[in-house]
Amino acid sequence: MRKRTLNINEVKRDIEGLKGRNLSLSINKGRKKITKLSGEIIDLFPSVFTFRAAAGDIVSFSYSDVICGDIKFLLA
Repeated sequence: MRKRTLNINEVKRDIEGLKGRNLSLSINKGRKKITKLSGEIIDLFPSVFTFRAAAGDIVSFSYSDVICGDIKFLLA
């Protein structure tokens, strides 16, 4: 059976529901490099969202990273 693909509006809506909650992110940077961050989503913009890690760093990710599977959310 073929996997159902998400569109960008569904991803934005899902991420909007996670805003302000404690999350863990698994980020695939390619060539078997996977980074894990804990923190919360602080802002949503039309093409990106920002994430504040527990260490205080602020990083931004695009919604297409979520669609491609490069970023996976894990509820803490």
